Order: sequence, then structure tokens, then C-alpha cells
Amino acid sequence: MRPGSPRSRSIAVVAVAALALGAVAPAPPTTPADEGSTERQCFRPQTVRNYRTDHDTTVYVRDLRGQVFELQTTGCRGLSASRTLGILAQTGGRACVGDSVTVSTAGPSLMGENNSVCSARVTRKLSEAGVEALPSRLRP
Repeated sequence: MRPGSPRSRSIAVVAVAALALGAVAPAPPTTPADEGSTERQCFRPQTVRNYRTDHDTTVYVRDLRGQVFELQTTGCRGLSASRTLGILAQTGGRACVGDSVTVSTAGPSLMGENNSVCSARVTRKLSEAGVEALPSRLRP
């Protein structure tokens, strides 16, 4: 191929176009690990040792490590009267802030009307100050 021929010019145009496209290609998205953030805030449902409920919409759970998490439901019948609470992580063994979980309740009732299975979301991990700010009846 001789320099200046139509074929060599088209190869040069393709090469320049490829370089230009590479220069404007978007950068890969950053992940929390790239930004130096800490690990996700999670607990293992089987390690929950205590819980408290606020009506039939909010549950505060404390795990064996002393961490307290808030779970929100859209309304889970019998939650506030429950004597036992089961939590099943829908994403595997851990329940992390932002994850959906399944909550099952069993409580005093004549015909099982306070036994429910409902969906909830882990909304946050409370700091020690956040736990202290809760009314005493809600501290697990």
C-alpha cells in the first residue's frame, strides 16, 4: 500500500476514530470499595437475641454482637403483640441495610390471628447514641 492512497487514508481515519472514541469513553463506575467506605452494615438473622416493636410497622433487633438494626414493614398484623419473631434474609445468610427480609410473628391469639408472615426492609443500623435516643420501651 503506498502512502496517500485511498486505502491508507481510510485505515488512518479508522485509527483516528478509534482513538477519539477511546478518549471519550465513560469511566467505569466507582464502587463503595473504591471510595474507601466501610463494609456493608449487616447482621445474621439467626443471631438476633432481642427485639422490640413500634406498632405493627417497625421492629428494632439486637444481635449477639450488640448491633441494633431497624426494620420497617408496611404493616404486619400481630407484630406488636408477637411473642416470637423470625427473620429470614432473602439474599442469603445476612440481612444488610437496604435488603428485604421476611418477618414471621407468633403471638397470643385464640385462633392464630396474630401469626403473620410479611415483608420488611432493613432501613438502618443504629449507633449507640441512636439506641439511647429511642424511648426505653423500644430499646431491644
